Amino acid sequence: MPDSQSQMTQTTSDRNVLTDKELSYVKDFLSWELLAMKKCNDTANRCTDPQIKALINQTGQKHLDHYNSLLTLLH
Repeated sequence: MPDSQSQMTQTTSDRNVLTDKELSYVKDFLSWELLAMKKCNDTANRCTDPQIKALINQTGQKHLDHYNSLLTLLH
């Protein structure tokens, strides 16, 4: 019978492994964040109102931050 320490080590190491389905979800999240950032960038470039343009740019930056956070978690 394994002791609790070895069970804890096994459980902890298993948490670092993504299933194929989980990896697919992460890829989708990355794609969505990147697409949202690109759409914000495109919309901000077309916008003539400086206040609205700034808000759209802030939103795009948040999507880029989310994208980078997800990438950081994967490394």
